[in-house]
Amino acid sequence: MMDSKGINELLERYRKGHCTADEKKALEEWFDAKAEKGNWEWSQPEETITKQRIKRSIDQKLFERKSLWPIVRIAAMLFITLGSLLIFRNDIRDWADPVVILEKTALEGERIKISLPDGSMVWLNGGSKLTYPNRFSKANRQVNLVEGEAYFDISHDPSHPFIVTSKNINTQVLGTAFNIKAYRYLSNLQVAVTRGKVCVSNSAGTRSAVLLPNQLVTVDSQTGVMIQRTVDAQTVISWQNGDLSFNNDRLADVCAVLSKKYRLQFHFRQAEIKDYRVTAGFISNEKISDILSILASANGLSYEQQDRMVTFKKRPR
Repeated sequence: MMDSKGINELLERYRKGHCTADEKKALEEWFDAKAEKGNWEWSQPEETITKQRIKRSIDQKLFERKSLWPIVRIAAMLFITLGSLLIFRNDIRDWADPVVILEKTALEGERIKISLPDGSMVWLNGGSKLTYPNRFSKANRQVNLVEGEAYFDISHDPSHPFIVTSKNINTQVLGTAFNIKAYRYLSNLQVAVTRGKVCVSNSAGTRSAVLLPNQLVTVDSQTGVMIQRTVDAQTVISWQNGDLSFNNDRLADVCAVLSKKYRLQFHFRQAEIKDYRVTAGFISNEKISDILSILASANGLSYEQQDRMVTFKKRPR
């Protein structure tokens, strides 16, 4: 009877392709004996959860398929062998109980709160969609902000970085709190930090920015150019109370947000008006007429509204 040390040595030889025919046979006989007797060296939680799923599936289904026998048998041996358990546990678990991608959507005008598998919290703004696994991998914790705006409060875990992907931009942290604004109808993506430190980079790794609390970076959706500046991060996340906040945003983007919220259409008599910059905040119950008046006055513009159409134009000198 082989002990754990002998099994581990044979498994290592098998992985390197050095096993003789007799050694392979010995491994198979050892595994069959383990499977028949149910002598699995797992902890009680592993025995009650994993053993039932994996052993039953392997013994009753896959062992009958000769073409899969070498792969599945060795994978099972690697899993139940004490020396290899830490390396292969997650791989076998994913095979027996596949990771499921979950999707959460906040409708227009809605704000929802989500608890992630690691205890991190996410707040989704209206018109936003987030996808994430029902459990994170052994390497990192990764989610995808498909659309919209979200505030993340991440549980600290130095060994498992937390990564948010959105619009080909990766935001990576260990444990911090930050806001991402990435609506498709806006001309840029914004990341602002309220606590901790965040690294923002494009998928190619050619551009990056490191943000500390009360810092914000905008990433141009067309050019990828990143512009970093200091802001009051609490105003950035005021949307959680239904308020509107703009930090040096293009007037065209401001109007795009207002269009969604108030179901309006906007027209700009002169094209350059679209690029006027706006820094302003409005409370949740602010009248749209007051908002339009403030936007026009602050930018030397006038506006007229006919039904649902609002037109901005330059004031005559």
